[in-house]
Amino acid sequence: MSYLIADGQHPLVCADAVRDEIILYNLGVEEEVLLFAKFERITAKKIDAESKLEALSGGQKVVLMALLALFSPAPRIEFLHLSHSLDDDKATQILDMIKQSGKEILLKDLS
Repeated sequence: MSYLIADGQHPLVCADAVRDEIILYNLGVEEEVLLFAKFERITAKKIDAESKLEALSGGQKVVLMALLALFSPAPRIEFLHLSHSLDDDKATQILDMIKQSGKEILLKDLS
């Protein structure tokens, strides 16, 4: 059984713009719109597909990674170090979304 691996210690694999991560995670247009809205609600920062990844803080990168994974078509996700660089409020919001996702989720080493 294969899982999408999402590691909070290494949250993003691309080096340029958010659009590259969106392509990598195979998000559709609807998921992309939801991603940007949820990201802004959680982080209070507005981004779009052309936003530069280098402009994001470590915690914002972890939030983006988690949202990308959750909005991806992957039915099974393994999160590693999910709360890395996240304050308690953001970690709780992400964990709540995970519980409501309907996906098969493994959580390992949450710190």
